[in-house]
Amino acid sequence: SRRAASLRRRLVAVALLSLLLAVGCAMAGDTTSTCSNESGASDASSCAAEGVKNVNDDKTNPTTETTAAAAAATATTTITAEMAAEASSWSSPDAKNPDALVPSNDGYQPPPYDTVLEHSDFLMPPLRPGELKMLRFNENFYDGGKYIAQNYAARIGLPKHAMAVLRKYASDLGALDEMKRTHYHDPLEPNSGRFFKSPPAYSGGRELKWYIQRPGKHYDSDLHWFGCGDEWTHESFLRAMADAGLDAVLDAIADEFDLDGLTIQGVGFLSATYGGESFMHWDWSNTGGRAFNILIPLEQVPGSGPELYVSDREVEDDPEGVDGEIKLHPSYGLLLGDDSYHGTHECDHRPTGKIRASVSIYLADLTPENVKIVSSDPTAIFPLPHSYKWLWTQRGRHWGDGRSMADDIGRISWQPVDFWDDCAKLAADGQCEVSNAHETRNNCQVTCKVFIPDDEYQLGVPRSKIFY
Repeated sequence: SRRAASLRRRLVAVALLSLLLAVGCAMAGDTTSTCSNESGASDASSCAAEGVKNVNDDKTNPTTETTAAAAAATATTTITAEMAAEASSWSSPDAKNPDALVPSNDGYQPPPYDTVLEHSDFLMPPLRPGELKMLRFNENFYDGGKYIAQNYAARIGLPKHAMAVLRKYASDLGALDEMKRTHYHDPLEPNSGRFFKSPPAYSGGRELKWYIQRPGKHYDSDLHWFGCGDEWTHESFLRAMADAGLDAVLDAIADEFDLDGLTIQGVGFLSATYGGESFMHWDWSNTGGRAFNILIPLEQVPGSGPELYVSDREVEDDPEGVDGEIKLHPSYGLLLGDDSYHGTHECDHRPTGKIRASVSIYLADLTPENVKIVSSDPTAIFPLPHSYKWLWTQRGRHWGDGRSMADDIGRISWQPVDFWDDCAKLAADGQCEVSNAHETRNNCQVTCKVFIPDDEYQLGVPRSKIFY
């Protein structure tokens, strides 16, 4: 069957790719768990409304904590080819055990899956890696439940090593530390942003560029987005996701919705410490059911409750709409597509001094009819809003006709252009890297170094040989 064939391809790809993968030593710094955000990429800082318990609940023992922290700081989990294949296996003994995850090297403990069941208004059966189930209200919620919440809202089982790989990537970048510093020491004003540079990670030794931005006041939260600042950084993040085994996720989406190809066109981190009244919205509409957002939690606050609302409403102010609560877990990704209304849950994690963090992934089956719609996202600094010609060079890049993230050879030819005559002066004045520099970067693509010229991109060369 198509499903069986895709699973076999995935296991072979993961096994080969994982020979290159080693999750390194523990990150230094705060050993207490931090709070986590996993809302939409244009969505949100969903946090839990309940009070936050101690990391170890009522069993706090300073000596035990110190010993555990020291052990975590010296432990190293090396993900071998065998481990990665097992972590992605549909039939392994632990395939349906959501708590049987490959541990991350920093000692982070995600919430037990029982809390997901306790704080969700949806049916939440454990999922095997690569297993997709549409999101359905549970039998105890609203009119007997069990009906599908949205046509394009689903949960997808993640490989068991995905959390460990993605946390290692965030740690190597210093992203988790930067999120905490931003929220508690240097928060942005609404509707503003700033660039920052990170150490190399999956970039062949090249420093990476990120853009932190905070949405407008229509978000009653301190949500911040940490998005890729240029194509080099975008390519780096793609390689991290490849090593996290996310080909399993693309297989599941393409199979379920009968797609022709898939491209991951945008990816970043989200973080938050508090959220008020939820802003219910969708990320996509009118794409023909071919564009999606996937949310994967990186950190969640121990003892916290639901993190998102997902609604069955058909329009924003639908009086008949029902909003269900859901709690995320690193054993699955939450998929939201066309007209999938969702919003952040109320919370306040500031008394803990912690943040919530998540990965948000935008992907699409690009067609001539939807490419301009998909490229019109006004929020990201990369890809630039309305850069549909660049996006079209990516079509079908990550799934379809035998293509995969593991064996990715990149996009086809693309040459950036400077449309303004004074780009050199603007760059010298720092205008390429100021808040909301979208217009300047769009019109000074070469000078602002937004995209990678073809001669540097190395067309047709496996990305794993360049971004490592």
